[in-house]
Amino acid sequence: MAALAVVTLTSTSCGGIGQASTVRQASVRSEDPVATVAPTWIRGLRVVRDNGKEESCAWSTTYPQIPSAQPLTDALRRLVEERRAAFLQWARESGCGEQAGKAPELNMGFGFVAASGDVIGVRFTVYQLGGAGDGKSTTSLWYDGVKGQVVPALSLIDAASMNAFEELTGKALEGIDRQAWLADRSARTLDDLAFTKDGDLVVTFDEGEVAAGAVGQAQAVLPRAEVEPLLSDFGRRARAQVMRPADRMALPGYTADGSVDCRQVKCVALTFDDGPSPYTPRLLQYLARYRARATFFVVGQNVIARPGVVRGAVRAGHEVGNHSWSHRDLTGLSARGVRADLARTDQAIRKATGVTPTLVRPPYGAFDRVVRRQSPHPLVLWSVDTLDWLYRNSGHVTRAAVGPARPGSIILFHDIRPTTVAAIPHVLKRLAKRGFHFVTVSELYGGHPPALAIHGPSPRHP
Repeated sequence: MAALAVVTLTSTSCGGIGQASTVRQASVRSEDPVATVAPTWIRGLRVVRDNGKEESCAWSTTYPQIPSAQPLTDALRRLVEERRAAFLQWARESGCGEQAGKAPELNMGFGFVAASGDVIGVRFTVYQLGGAGDGKSTTSLWYDGVKGQVVPALSLIDAASMNAFEELTGKALEGIDRQAWLADRSARTLDDLAFTKDGDLVVTFDEGEVAAGAVGQAQAVLPRAEVEPLLSDFGRRARAQVMRPADRMALPGYTADGSVDCRQVKCVALTFDDGPSPYTPRLLQYLARYRARATFFVVGQNVIARPGVVRGAVRAGHEVGNHSWSHRDLTGLSARGVRADLARTDQAIRKATGVTPTLVRPPYGAFDRVVRRQSPHPLVLWSVDTLDWLYRNSGHVTRAAVGPARPGSIILFHDIRPTTVAAIPHVLKRLAKRGFHFVTVSELYGGHPPALAIHGPSPRHP
């Protein structure tokens, strides 16, 4: 079996992490041939960043939280935590601050090598200075959306073709000082396989794995025609999504237009009453960081005072609902009075945003038969009350929101309270870690809220 030997060797200079030079051998490409994408079409995608120091040893890690692929998010988080824990344990045992020369450092970043259809591929790049893991290494993890499973890099290869794959990889490495790697280790230990845009398979080795560590990281590019018979069914699907990507995902939990399907994944609806207020713009910034969508039940008089804030909320993808004109108890009004109050508020929202609201939250949650009959929209109450109007303490608000939250919860906040707004980043972080997606009330019900909404549906497979 003939193989085109294309080997790229990159080294990390002593001057700092990520400064690469290229050593040419055989047929060489000056850049990493692996295809990458920036999946801006994944709604709710966010990056978890963390950094710190152990004595004088600095570390920095990032990984993505991916909606509708919670098993992959969990696997990525574990990979980061395990590598970081190993580095910190070594740091404590070796005494970072006492090391001569450049202080040890750990840096973990990632990129998407596929994000289309029912396939996701994430590739980690790890730079470590000092310790047993010194040098650059890469690892790719893949997600099979059909099975809802995280699969290792070698899942791209059919199990029955593994020996042929090892042979093809070995031929691509001819001429490299392999340090007897192929004789001592099986190719089945490889953990970074990905594709080029043309469908070639790239096998990437850690520094020092198939060549002297000072030479750098080696890559064997196996041509498409040679590797085609060796791919698994998933491998063929993955390659097709790399070569002909679509700008949307087709994973459980996503509808045809890319929105979240709360019948498949865990969702909560964050709702904010009584605004807009001077604190609402900052709240919108916090929500944007997590790409979280919320529902704002606004008071008509406040809309007149701050139309730009309400308009900005709508443009950011949030939902705006009717919370009466002046926050009067609607049960104290006549049928005509209820109609007039809600109509006036609808008109103010429509004038400010160009959108007519489709939901009503009665002030104080108070309603009777007259209010239900006269409301032009479904009434929305809540299943989690933070009591943030009473306990003006951000820590209390965070605990009151996060603790009782369940799939389908509608959580009540008030964005007229600065302590509430200050709590929201902590609420988002903790609920996101539990795998929740942040949606509007209408999205919680698939676009069709009931006449009286208190708690949304739970997913079929949480």
